[in-house]
Amino acid sequence: MNLIRITEGKTSLLIPEVERLTKRNIVFFNPQMELSRDITVAIAKTIEPKNFCDALAGSGARGIRIAHEVGCKTTVNDVNPVAFKLIQKNEKLNKVNIRATNLDANLLLSRERFDFIDIDPFGPPVRFIDSALRSIENKGILAVTATDTSALCGTYPEACRRKYDSIPLRTDYYNELGLRILIAYLARSALKYDIAITPLFSHCTRHYLRTYLQIKKSRRDANRIMDNINYIQHCFTCLSREFSGLEELKSTCECGADLRSAGPLWTAGFADPEFCEGLRKQLIEENFRTMHESIRLVELIKKEQKVEIPYYNIHKIFKKMST
Repeated sequence: MNLIRITEGKTSLLIPEVERLTKRNIVFFNPQMELSRDITVAIAKTIEPKNFCDALAGSGARGIRIAHEVGCKTTVNDVNPVAFKLIQKNEKLNKVNIRATNLDANLLLSRERFDFIDIDPFGPPVRFIDSALRSIENKGILAVTATDTSALCGTYPEACRRKYDSIPLRTDYYNELGLRILIAYLARSALKYDIAITPLFSHCTRHYLRTYLQIKKSRRDANRIMDNINYIQHCFTCLSREFSGLEELKSTCECGADLRSAGPLWTAGFADPEFCEGLRKQLIEENFRTMHESIRLVELIKKEQKVEIPYYNIHKIFKKMST
């Protein structure tokens, strides 16, 4: 395996030299996730975790950056023995003291407790969520990435039903619905353990969906969270859309056309505006290579929290009006 040396943030990394990214790569590293890793570093600097876990680390880029740029206690894990050796090389390259482990992520999370857990798999995150929820400390942060957007966003609805127990819908705002389905799945998984989740920051970028959740272990708060898990009804004729509880679902729109439903999904805000503002300031201070893109993203997500329903496509509205 040929290695090349790159720099992300303030961290040097040895990564595999590959022509294209596939599951068959000996060790996985995705350069398109630099924005995601930059945001993770900025969030970690904002909240100052004591014990960070990169559970599915691949080359170790995210975890090594946390150790080097944030300075907290860090566990960097991958089940692949080749990846494990590369993690150790990157640890030595950056002269950081991490805990590198070569375990199945579920086994690691079942043994230990962390206050910031990052789940970033190639594909759906679902098989790691229960272990992560049992491992996370009260008031900790759970960051989750999903790259199976074809399932969550409605291209393959049966896959979404199998993995996330939810029905997607291929609307013009399909990416937001996919994000809301992911958050609802995480919220419902957390409810089993009397855990309430609060989305601090969530986004849809390129090929992936990602959310950062604050965890609160409280039966009372968990009961309240259930009010945020509902459905959406969409009319493909007049483009009307509204969130509805299960008992409020209708079959016909006011325009007379049939309504289509999607869910269960998260119908509350998917980011905290105050947290977004702190994150924006931290990103300015860090001055990452992706700074302009990341700040635009954070500002957009912050503004979107003022809108209680998914966005409208103006071009589609004008097209409807002209017919």
